[in-house]
Amino acid sequence: MRGLLFLLSALFLLESTKGVKYEELNEDDRKIVDKAIEQGNKDHGKGKHLDYYTILKTRGNVREVILRPTSCYKTTPSVHRRECEIHNKPPLVSCIRCNGITKPCLLFKQKEKKEKMINDCPLPGSGCPFC
Repeated sequence: MRGLLFLLSALFLLESTKGVKYEELNEDDRKIVDKAIEQGNKDHGKGKHLDYYTILKTRGNVREVILRPTSCYKTTPSVHRRECEIHNKPPLVSCIRCNGITKPCLLFKQKEKKEKMINDCPLPGSGCPFC
């Protein structure tokens, strides 16, 4: 039941934050997104460039960046590319940033691993020296 509530919350947040363009993000969020684009393409870019779709604040210092494949071919370095059209097809990639550290990116369908990664991220003030 908890997993279903988490999924519904994530879907609601995806819909509520969709449409925030990369250029409209604040400087800190753009840095997080840039790292996620780099990590996501390293982990899951299989020919098509993965680029920013949305960023979510899940709790505390945890950010989740959702990447989607684009019309552009994968290149290096992996950066945000305005000229690339976002496609609405797999793979959706989820990159978690926990207290300033970008974790390995997961396929969006790996919900249990993603939820564990988010839950394992200590909250600020919980005794964690990095938080």
